[in-house]
Amino acid sequence: MRKVILFTTLLFAIQLNAQDLNEEDWGSWIMLYGTNKISNGLDVITEFRLHHYKLFKDLDNQFIRLGLTYELTPGISVTAGYIHQYSQTRNNINISENRPYEEITLKNKFKKFKIAHRYRLEHQWINILGSTKFNNRFRYRFRITHPLSEHYYLMAMNELFLNFQDPIFNQNRLQIGLGYAFDPNLKLELGYLKNHFNAANFDILRIGIIFNTDLRKQPKSD
Repeated sequence: MRKVILFTTLLFAIQLNAQDLNEEDWGSWIMLYGTNKISNGLDVITEFRLHHYKLFKDLDNQFIRLGLTYELTPGISVTAGYIHQYSQTRNNINISENRPYEEITLKNKFKKFKIAHRYRLEHQWINILGSTKFNNRFRYRFRITHPLSEHYYLMAMNELFLNFQDPIFNQNRLQIGLGYAFDPNLKLELGYLKNHFNAANFDILRIGIIFNTDLRKQPKSD
């Protein structure tokens, strides 16, 4: 009964926020995220995202990420990687960004809750109309999940973005959602994301496909 109440509360919260919105007010993010194991303790991270100003139309940006993660302990991992992002503003101004980054992730469990803290440093080279500016940015993400059944789970996440120079506040992302695990290596997540900036707020439908692969050489059978 407790799981049913949690699920119902989630759906009600999303529906309540949507009552005053029409389709034109919602954006959408589609994400494909992979953890690809290449050796014990070493993973290649791949991510591809499409962001739309409106639901599945009016492309905002394309996002590609490649990273290398090393697991220090079962609960601590470090990653270094590179992100390329290309976007187009509503005024048809093209923006491209090259962004190396470093991060550390801490994971733990409390009863049935899975908790993750991610701390990331990003170094942004942003090109707008042929002019490039540089920015350092810090991000902290808190994510928590709780199983509803063998396959379904609830998730919530908040991520704060801070610049190293003025303005210090960059943005904040708050998300709640529902996940479905087809098996331990393939999951689908559907959620509502609130993206807050100093001068604007955006309501976003977020869809994510998360997969794991094992690229290690398997021993040959006799």
